[in-house]
Amino acid sequence: LIAVKASDKDTVPAVAEKDTNAHKEEESWETALKTTAVDVEVGEFQGHKVSVWDLLHSKYIPKENRKELLELYQAGELTLDQVKSVVSTIITKAEAARAEELGKVSS
Repeated sequence: LIAVKASDKDTVPAVAEKDTNAHKEEESWETALKTTAVDVEVGEFQGHKVSVWDLLHSKYIPKENRKELLELYQAGELTLDQVKSVVSTIITKAEAARAEELGKVSS
């Protein structure tokens, strides 16, 4: 029994250490998204620098797209620049479509 208890004590810090490292990794990708600002020249963000994180969580990015982009970024399949580019493109296209709709309505 004493040997088992000693063994348990040895594994607990290793598990806790793994959790801490995983949490740090999670924070680093999230921090990168939150601290990287983008100039968006359309919509409610026009004239402001907005974090990639805020853009991802804006009304312009559908939940499914956001989830997919975050998963690809976390997996290392997309770079931060690629995420910025995709998000900016989605917002620009969404705003252009909205402007076109408004133009049709007011005509």
